[in-house]
Amino acid sequence: MIADRAAQWIRQYFDAEANRAAAVAAKGRPYAFPAYDRMNTGSGPNELNDGDLLAPVLLNVAPKLHAVLNLQAVRPDMEAVLAAIPPRLTLQDAVASGVHTEPLRRIGELLDDPALLRGVGGTILMKIMHRKRPLFLPLYDTQVYACYCGPGAQYPIRKSPQRTWAEFFPLLGDAMARDLDGQPHTWKALVSWAPDDVSVLRVLDVVAWNLGSRRGMHTPEPIDLSDAPEQ
Repeated sequence: MIADRAAQWIRQYFDAEANRAAAVAAKGRPYAFPAYDRMNTGSGPNELNDGDLLAPVLLNVAPKLHAVLNLQAVRPDMEAVLAAIPPRLTLQDAVASGVHTEPLRRIGELLDDPALLRGVGGTILMKIMHRKRPLFLPLYDTQVYACYCGPGAQYPIRKSPQRTWAEFFPLLGDAMARDLDGQPHTWKALVSWAPDDVSVLRVLDVVAWNLGSRRGMHTPEPIDLSDAPEQ
């Protein structure tokens, strides 16, 4: 059952001791928790120092030199977005009140201007930003895209090559919030398998990453955890 597998993915991914053991084992393959989630760069909640810009490395996405230089150049814009998002604001509450669109649109606009962030895509940018607002800003990669975007009506977001990042990120935020609100007991049960400081958006990303990765060449499907056990 997908629910049982999802619970197993969460338990394995957020097992800090197992990940540390895997890091020193021959051919070990540790997951990114707690290295990514609890990485201490010394920056404040509205600040992004150079260590923060390199955080995607811990999720196996390494920005190249020109990407880091471009990220440094737009750091004030990224920090301005963070300053406009209350630290305790959740994505679900933001979508319910309609205030999610503006900050997600502003992040997307940085990517839509090729002269600003050449060498940086949505995956790198959101892996940087998520750590600062884990309750509001979702992680993003091709696996997340595979779960939420597709050609059929069953997908929350229909594929469109003409859609800009500024248009896409608010749609993704809305779709994720509807997933979380539509299955509250399911996500509460899954979050219970993770440490207390792990957000539901981080748990959702682990589930989406596993679903997207395992589909491979098969036709992806939207996230459906309606059979998840309650706790």
